[in-house]
Amino acid sequence: MGKAKKHLRKLSELSEKIMALGESLKQAEKDMGSGWTDEIEKRDLRNVKDRMKAVEDTLCLLQEEVGHIEGKHCKRTK
Repeated sequence: MGKAKKHLRKLSELSEKIMALGESLKQAEKDMGSGWTDEIEKRDLRNVKDRMKAVEDTLCLLQEEVGHIEGKHCKRTK
């Protein structure tokens, strides 16, 4: 049971990172209409780039976690 909770907590953490990327994209879109576009766009794009890297890493971990859970599930049904 402890391992299942660990994997579910990990999946939750990974989904939070993906949601943070979405929030960064929304903020960047909102700021595009601002008067200080050059500095704001540079900051927003840097933020989005950093979050996209985090999401890329997160998706790799997510794939591993799902594969692990799937492997455990498949073993039980055999």
